[in-house]
Amino acid sequence: MITNYFMKHISYHLHTFVKSFTMDKIPGEAVCARKDFSDLPFSILNVRDTVLEMKAEPFPTLTSVNDSIIYAAVPARDMIYVIGPVGFHTKVNINRRIQAVPIESDWIQSLSICDFDDFMQDILLIYNLFHEEMLTAGDIIKENCVDSLTQEQIQKNFSELIFENHENRKKHNPYDQEVREFSSIENGDIRQLEQSWAEDYTGQLGTLAKDQIRSFKNVCIVVITLASRAAIRGGLNPEISFSLSDIFIMKIEESNDIATLIHIRNSAEYEYTRLVQEIKERQKGKQKKEKNPRIEACRNYIFSHLHEKISIGDMALELQMNPNYLSDLFKKEEGISVTNYIRNEKVKLAENLLIYSKYHYIEISAYLGFSSQSHLGKQFKEVTGMTLKQYRDCYGVKEFIHTEKKGNTKAEA
Repeated sequence: MITNYFMKHISYHLHTFVKSFTMDKIPGEAVCARKDFSDLPFSILNVRDTVLEMKAEPFPTLTSVNDSIIYAAVPARDMIYVIGPVGFHTKVNINRRIQAVPIESDWIQSLSICDFDDFMQDILLIYNLFHEEMLTAGDIIKENCVDSLTQEQIQKNFSELIFENHENRKKHNPYDQEVREFSSIENGDIRQLEQSWAEDYTGQLGTLAKDQIRSFKNVCIVVITLASRAAIRGGLNPEISFSLSDIFIMKIEESNDIATLIHIRNSAEYEYTRLVQEIKERQKGKQKKEKNPRIEACRNYIFSHLHEKISIGDMALELQMNPNYLSDLFKKEEGISVTNYIRNEKVKLAENLLIYSKYHYIEISAYLGFSSQSHLGKQFKEVTGMTLKQYRDCYGVKEFIHTEKKGNTKAEA
């Protein structure tokens, strides 16, 4: 195993030191590509000894210095590899802390700042290279970042809440009502959705925060998230569903009164149901009493490759059919040529992206496998009678239209 390679790799990746030590804490190799950077905290004996202190069963260990300077000590066979110092973009709780270490402010300014996830991946890279039983980031977090009392406190609070609710005869809203609500979205059934809203029950919403408005916002966010997943199960494109969820959740965050929050939550559920309903109606109109399995295979291939340039030859090869026979059979069964069917499906997806996403025209054309933005624009206008800009200006979510106008986009053909 050439350790120098991964030490250099991690050093370049995180812009910091990677050092090796024996289990007796005897220093070995030290790598850092930054010639102007020194590991000031590690030169302090207390910091060095604490960072290198291993548990009875060696395990990757994180140490924070002054709550802002982070080291990782990773055991690997008969060596310990130390990664750091680094800082994180966001606050992360580290159980092993050293406080009040005198560090010059100029040195703090030179500290490399990285993402916590990137730091975790480099720890795992070293550990899993040398161990048969592989760790995950969750394993490291559980041992190093989660307060040992947290789980006990959760269990204690849970027991207390169950007892309190029993004493006060409090209970949550029934689960079967939730099932009806989200199945109506998945089925595109607006009438059933409205009926689920009108149901009367004696239960209460969960408490998701101490502040009442914050708690209700969190409930709304949960509802919108579940609605977006129900819509995906109903056939809505995931990218469209996620983008729509982002819009409604941002509106939830911007609002601070119960009436507005209820309106936004219900509007989100209604819009998801409406979109699924449109998909179901299109599918219903195309259903035949007896489906030709070869045509179904063609449709499935097209659907799964909509983001690529689809070739009839490639599709025929994949489905083990003659290209000419495939084209003739598809036209006979569907009443439309394969080429036009592919074009129409891509245009439908482009319509959704223009309405509910903030992607620029050139990004949409690349995502759908068109050779250029002008190529998409031409095909789009043949089907809809509108240019990409006209369609987005007419139907697009206003926040996204504003973003698109401000962006630097090419003129349409």
